[in-house]
Amino acid sequence: MTRQRGFTLLEVMVALTITGMVLGSLFTLAAGSKRLAFLSGESLGVAAGKRAAVNFALLENDYRDVEAILESSRFDIRAGEELEPPLRKTQALTFSLQTYEVVDEETDETITGIRWIELEVPQ
Repeated sequence: MTRQRGFTLLEVMVALTITGMVLGSLFTLAAGSKRLAFLSGESLGVAAGKRAAVNFALLENDYRDVEAILESSRFDIRAGEELEPPLRKTQALTFSLQTYEVVDEETDETITGIRWIELEVPQ
């Protein structure tokens, strides 16, 4: 009598179970990676929008016309008050420092900063 060689049913079931567990964990990792990529892309878009609003606020003031680059009305740019001029100066200044705020209407976040503005009359 010759004995046939092969796998038993138990060995095949164990191999299929291990293969299924490995493939399941790989698909879970791939799905998590894809979800993380979408979230980081969305976060990057929001950060770029905020940066564009701050850049626009730095360029735009009451004395200069700047082309409106912000397509959405999400950000509100508010001019603040001018800072006090220095106590000691040697000549009249044609520029002054002014505070500004960029308010995100959706999240109620406020970004504050200081920008140079050009005065109509030197002071």
